[in-house]
Amino acid sequence: MSIVSPMTRVLKADEIGIVPHNAPRLLLPDPRTVFQQRARRLHYLADGHDLAAWLLFCHALSLAQGRLVDRVQIEDGEAQASLSLALTERSWGYWQALLAELIGATTHSPHSPPTQVGKGLTPEALALVKTLQTWPKATWQTQAQALLLGEDGVTPEAAPFLGAALQVEWTLRASQLPTAIHAAYQGESAVCPVCGSHPMVSLVHTGDPNHGVRYLVCTLCQSQWQAARAKCTNCDSPKEVVLLGPSEKAPIQGECCEVCQSYVKLLSLPREVQLDPCADDLATLGLDVMLEQEGYGRAARNLLSAY
Repeated sequence: MSIVSPMTRVLKADEIGIVPHNAPRLLLPDPRTVFQQRARRLHYLADGHDLAAWLLFCHALSLAQGRLVDRVQIEDGEAQASLSLALTERSWGYWQALLAELIGATTHSPHSPPTQVGKGLTPEALALVKTLQTWPKATWQTQAQALLLGEDGVTPEAAPFLGAALQVEWTLRASQLPTAIHAAYQGESAVCPVCGSHPMVSLVHTGDPNHGVRYLVCTLCQSQWQAARAKCTNCDSPKEVVLLGPSEKAPIQGECCEVCQSYVKLLSLPREVQLDPCADDLATLGLDVMLEQEGYGRAARNLLSAY
């Protein structure tokens, strides 16, 4: 995938329109569909892509996530309890069991074509992945905590498996929260109001009642929360943001702040309805490179790439 020289424009307030009063402030995930949709989109994007091998690997990983969803049970009260946990105090409940299954399913799954299984890894990396199952619990916990906190020291080959396992558990937790959580959430935040993690991308919706409304998408629990457009979600600066991308009408652009020099990708469903937050983020790493060359740093994270 090639990225051409970007066009720049300033997002004006009169371009946005009024947010519908009945647009929900918080959207909780449906784990029965989120990983299936991601897998389908990754398979589609891989065709002819420069990063096809990596995208097919993530496709196999997403398929494994989808298969695990029906096999994991979150006990009563655990989902609600997750709201009060600090980032460094997360329970390690299910994710380690999920981790072992994901590694096996992705590297040896009989349900995935041989051309996809492990194809996103070099032979050396694949050999390392096969040793991950021998790591002690303490090592996995240290790696997982570093991944969640965005710290150095995460083994690159371990990162997508860690992220995928944690996503399965926490997406299930978020999906089972009571409806009262919607009423409790009263405003936007730079971090997820459900689990406290960073956003992966921002997503402009289509369809009533939230057509044209921008939501930030959580990289961990897949929840989405409303965020005002035309201002930075990282530093909350009131100054207008700049959109950089392959073209002015591109469905995926970088929403860049001149104050804190950070960016979050903006995905527009009205321009391309098939966009998937995680899959299209992974498939547009070229845009990340371009934005970093322009002097902006990424304010969002994708747990499948530790980026």
